[in-house]
Amino acid sequence: MNDWNALLQAALLGAERPWSLPALAQDGAADPVARLLRDARVQSATDVPGLLLRLAGAKAVCQRAGWTAAAAPRAPMAPAAPESRMPADAVWSTLLSQALALGVPRLQHQVLFAMDAASLHAPPAVLPVLLHAGRQSVALRNHLLPVLGERGRWLAQQNPEWAYACGAQEQADTQTHWAHGSLEQRCAVLRTERASAPAAARERLQADWDNLAAKDRVALITILRVDLCLDDETFLNTQLKDRALDVRRTAAKLLAALPSSDYAQRITARMVPLVVRSQVEPGLLGRMLGRSATEQRVTLDAPTQPDADWKTDLLEPERPTHESLGERAWWLYQLTSRTPLAWWTAHTGLAPAELLALAQRSDWTEALVRGWTDALLWQRDPAWAQALLDHAGDLRGDHRAELLAMLSAPQREAFLLQQLGEPKQLYEVVAACLAGCALHASLGPAVSTRLAQLLRQQIDRGALLDNYSLRSLLPEVVCALHPGTAHPLMHLPRSAEETTSLTEALTLLEQVLHSRQHLIQLTESTIEATSTEAQTP
Repeated sequence: MNDWNALLQAALLGAERPWSLPALAQDGAADPVARLLRDARVQSATDVPGLLLRLAGAKAVCQRAGWTAAAAPRAPMAPAAPESRMPADAVWSTLLSQALALGVPRLQHQVLFAMDAASLHAPPAVLPVLLHAGRQSVALRNHLLPVLGERGRWLAQQNPEWAYACGAQEQADTQTHWAHGSLEQRCAVLRTERASAPAAARERLQADWDNLAAKDRVALITILRVDLCLDDETFLNTQLKDRALDVRRTAAKLLAALPSSDYAQRITARMVPLVVRSQVEPGLLGRMLGRSATEQRVTLDAPTQPDADWKTDLLEPERPTHESLGERAWWLYQLTSRTPLAWWTAHTGLAPAELLALAQRSDWTEALVRGWTDALLWQRDPAWAQALLDHAGDLRGDHRAELLAMLSAPQREAFLLQQLGEPKQLYEVVAACLAGCALHASLGPAVSTRLAQLLRQQIDRGALLDNYSLRSLLPEVVCALHPGTAHPLMHLPRSAEETTSLTEALTLLEQVLHSRQHLIQLTESTIEATSTEAQTP
């Protein structure tokens, strides 16, 4: 037994019991630390508990200080491949360093996107910080990886924490990533394969299914929403009986997005008696007004009791205690969330906007709107997204963002302009604008102009004094504004009574505005220079 193990054993058994260090072997007589420990043990025998801790501390410090790494032969490193991109000049390098230091994600995305568009690679001095930023933010990597250049990819090979950035020729092949990679890498493999070969991706997942942890199964089966088709039905039906509840629920949501699946047919069969179309003769007033044709009427109702087989289809008969809906509304909500959206328009003959209006006149508004929203997040229908955004004002922020992403750019701009013209909480309006704008892109001129004016009006009224949420969004907002529309937010009023946090927020905003303006100028000059070169014979 060595000294460290002897001390550890004495501590575990209790220092009040007799303990000692092992006899010093002959080959250890020259060890000064061993002699020091034994001398201290002899000289301080009266303070046994404290002595044990002191000896353990001394041993630990000396052990760490004297540790020497074993020599490991290492083959000479191959140099980085020649660069295929132009090096970023000092101006671009300074801007990139500023964006990384300020820590505003939208600014970082835009700088990297502009550098990528200009076929530039980052300078060597910035590479470690850039690689670290990519390690922290997966979303940043799409624009970061091309800008690293060959030297950046070479540097990434020297640090396992930067393995995500290794060049394609050095990366493990797809099968290695799938077999031995992280969950994120496995999801990336499946997502890529799903987009090009849906059946092969499903077969890959199915082959390894039984060996996956529950959280991995949930993440990976969700990716089947990419190019979802009836060929996936058999596999998804099997997962309705998975041992993990989240997997079963995800499989049910995917099957509900397939109108022809057996699961969707069972759900719609339950909905048919609840959504009734009827022909109504015109009443006395209608006849007096000259109406003779019958009118179609759609009535909505909720289940009066659950069927015995509900649990088989992942429908819960018992309402959760925290649920705001009543019992019948809870049943209707579940059915609505699992009913294909296409069924509603086909069965009723009504457009999504008309169905929303009908729901708002019924007794089941919340159940229907919540159900349609949940279904839409999986089925992704632009017409339904437009209707819900227009008619359902109390959508959650993350739901609003997903729905905005389903709209075309003109539809999104029109919706945002409408929001900016209505008296709503400023933070919600700003968040809605950001939700519909990709990180590397900017809002349209009309939305940007109105948003900048509205923000300046509110800031002049003191909105930043106690609206900390708005403060946190401002750096992102100024990066999302269309070039040339941010001038109302420059030179904001300052005062000696500012709190430290407000001063820091305004200082950051000024720095971001300066960097964004610099980026716009650089981008314009780069485009102009490229155009001139292209025209030169």
